[in-house]
Amino acid sequence: MGWPSVRADPDLLMHVYQSREFLAVWMATIGKARNARCVLVVVKDIDDKPILYLPLCLETKFRTRVLRFMDAGVSDFNAPILVAGRSLTHNQFVDVWERILALLPGIDVIDLQKMPCDVGTVRNPLTYLSCRPHRSSGHAIDLARWKQLAPTRRPTARMRKEFIRRSRKLNELGAVAFLVNPSPPQWEQVMDRLIELKRKKYRRTSIPDFLSAPGVHDFYREIAAPDRLGFLSHLSAMTCGGKVVSAHLGFLARGRFYYVLPAFDTEYGSFAVGQLLLDHLVEHCTEGGYATFDLGEGDLSYKEKWATYSEPLVSHALGLTTVGRLYDRLRHARRAVRASRFYERCFKGGVRALPLHADELAQ
Repeated sequence: MGWPSVRADPDLLMHVYQSREFLAVWMATIGKARNARCVLVVVKDIDDKPILYLPLCLETKFRTRVLRFMDAGVSDFNAPILVAGRSLTHNQFVDVWERILALLPGIDVIDLQKMPCDVGTVRNPLTYLSCRPHRSSGHAIDLARWKQLAPTRRPTARMRKEFIRRSRKLNELGAVAFLVNPSPPQWEQVMDRLIELKRKKYRRTSIPDFLSAPGVHDFYREIAAPDRLGFLSHLSAMTCGGKVVSAHLGFLARGRFYYVLPAFDTEYGSFAVGQLLLDHLVEHCTEGGYATFDLGEGDLSYKEKWATYSEPLVSHALGLTTVGRLYDRLRHARRAVRASRFYERCFKGGVRALPLHADELAQ
């Protein structure tokens, strides 16, 4: 079928999350672990030329068949791959969408989350469906603008000076170095340390261990395999005296760097080692000719400091059957209950509401 690669023609507008390479790893790990039926939809015109590519999957949860993107938490932006200059009108897409659903009988509920309103310069046609604002936005750095603002905002002149001061202090403990896309055996050291630090954060903050979700740990290790580094993924670390004190796994595609999975050692929290690595990566991408440093989905405070722009996201959820409508209502009810319990625990002293260090919040 020729699903587009990250190296496809620039007229194909996409995020890395919809590329052939990303989806192949997803299907072999998370998709397999979740027993998902992957559905790759290609919409063509009467001349048999593609208009859009739509990566979906069908999952069964509580005997309910759910149509969603290939995501499970590892994709920040879900959308079709679009073709520049070949956008669909509202009526055209509604007709196409009805045909897609007709080809996938037995769906109980549609659950499409984290959709950008545009893909490149073209409107995301899924926004023609009844959508609601997603609970958070996407954030990114326009690196050309960032370079222009560098003398006065990086993210601020005062923070720039603070980074320099902390880096000097850290060097007093041990020589500081940055590793980029290490080869074995350093790859094993950095990858294992990244997973270790991330899981420590989950335990420290009482957040469920995302890496223990079906297929997720295998997904990240596979997508960061040495033969994919520098092409699809990017693995980096900051060391002090040879010890990995912060690390990051992200993605690369079409002039865009995706900041995805950072972690840092809280024993070095006072040195802002997570922020120092982020600063190094932004500088690396600026010098490397990238157009965008994508901070991903999620309204965390550090993203507001670094980002030069934000992008609203939307979601579309619709129960098609009685079972599907019940599932959708229960899903929203569970989220409301979790939010209210968290609020109650924070303000009644049941959990530590804030991290110990300001830069911990940034991770």
